[in-house]
Amino acid sequence: MFVGSNRAALLVSALRLSYFTIAWNGVVGAAALFVSVLDGSLALAGFALNALLDSSASGVLVWRFRREQRDPAAAERLERKAQSWIVLAMLTVGLYIGVQAVRALINGSHPEGSAFGIGLATISLLLLPWLGAMKLRVASRLASHALRGDGVLSLAAAVLAAVTLASILLNTTLGWWWADPLAALVIALALATEASRLAIRHRFD
Repeated sequence: MFVGSNRAALLVSALRLSYFTIAWNGVVGAAALFVSVLDGSLALAGFALNALLDSSASGVLVWRFRREQRDPAAAERLERKAQSWIVLAMLTVGLYIGVQAVRALINGSHPEGSAFGIGLATISLLLLPWLGAMKLRVASRLASHALRGDGVLSLAAAVLAAVTLASILLNTTLGWWWADPLAALVIALALATEASRLAIRHRFD
């Protein structure tokens, strides 16, 4: 653990990253969810829900890091609570997206193309890798598994943006309707896998 002014500076960095995530993913997630309802895109819905999940997880981390600033002795207890919330949220969203993706594959339902959806995915693909990498760097120095989990969510969102973009383009240009629910299923499996890994680490820490 870092102590003194060094850890205090890292907490400030973690808070700034969390605030930025709340603002960015809150806006992008809400917009993507709205477009996914109009277009019927499961991949875009999965991307949107993951963005909103990341935003809510960052909200929990703001609470966790601000509390530590006031009461450093409570850091470990707060860390475990924040990590539990992130794991639960990841599993919930992964399960929902997975069920909807399987239903879509069985029923043969497919989305309409959306220029706005393509734009959201492209912008996110440019920004989110940087954001996730910054979170992982600060998490490593703070020894915070919760912030690391949030960083993984940001990196996962970047991958999801790429998958979503590819599925929309494939469906629009080649008529591969199954690309969208298949992409959503990949998103669900990725979230469930990472949540399980975090849960195991949380249990044995």
